[in-house]
Amino acid sequence: MELPTDQPTESLNVPADAASAQQTKPAKHPARVGTIVWGAVVVVLAVLNIIASRTGLDLDARLTAMWLLLGAGVAMVAGGAIKLLRKTQR
Repeated sequence: MELPTDQPTESLNVPADAASAQQTKPAKHPARVGTIVWGAVVVVLAVLNIIASRTGLDLDARLTAMWLLLGAGVAMVAGGAIKLLRKTQR
């Protein structure tokens, strides 16, 4: 499909050359709060498992999971609130 010759390329948002196309910045994709929190939960579970196996500790799996999920929920709510507050301050 060819561009009409009577319209300037600036009005079509088409870069004039390849150099100007390379100068455009890529879109930012910040890390999501949920991704960070669930990653932290997995790391904490792994560390607790390693510590428990090395030291001979007997951890209650249900109680440990309950506290980890409570902490993850609090972190997600706090992270979402902080993100919302930053967005409204702009």
